[in-house]
Amino acid sequence: MATFLDVSGLQAFSHIFVFLLVLLAVYAVFAYNNAFGGAKWIAWLIALVVAIFVIMSDLLTGLIQHIAPWFAVLFVFVIFIATASKIFGAASSDAADYKWILFVVIVIIFIVGSLLYLRKETAVPGDLDEEGREIKEDSYLTTSNFIFHPKVMGIIFILLVAIFTVALLAGKTT
Repeated sequence: MATFLDVSGLQAFSHIFVFLLVLLAVYAVFAYNNAFGGAKWIAWLIALVVAIFVIMSDLLTGLIQHIAPWFAVLFVFVIFIATASKIFGAASSDAADYKWILFVVIVIIFIVGSLLYLRKETAVPGDLDEEGREIKEDSYLTTSNFIFHPKVMGIIFILLVAIFTVALLAGKTT
């Protein structure tokens, strides 16, 4: 039964949505930074080429399809926060102080979403294949099989914890 909430028909247009998102995002970055001076056609051309390259890669297209809803939720959350702050009398200049927090949240969403998607798409020994059998081959010839191996990920996590522990303890002088 077709309902108002059934948007599965939009899946056929997902490549078009990804293309438009990348095209507009890359152009917006160039336009905001005024990278090419008055030559906007260069920014449009570079944005078009980047968008075409993204569409050609199934991995990047899937990655953007996986991360885009997270950014949509963040955008709605930012709109709600901005509306609530205006209701309670905050000035527009107060929002400039929180740009870095928003930037850090965007970077965290991108990194976590990318790692989750890449881990889901990468088969490592110990995972189950489509038939439910355990993958036993120990081919570490590809970089992704090496990096996403559970032991290597554990070592990286332990090293990160150690680095941040030393940095935080060394920074305190009290």
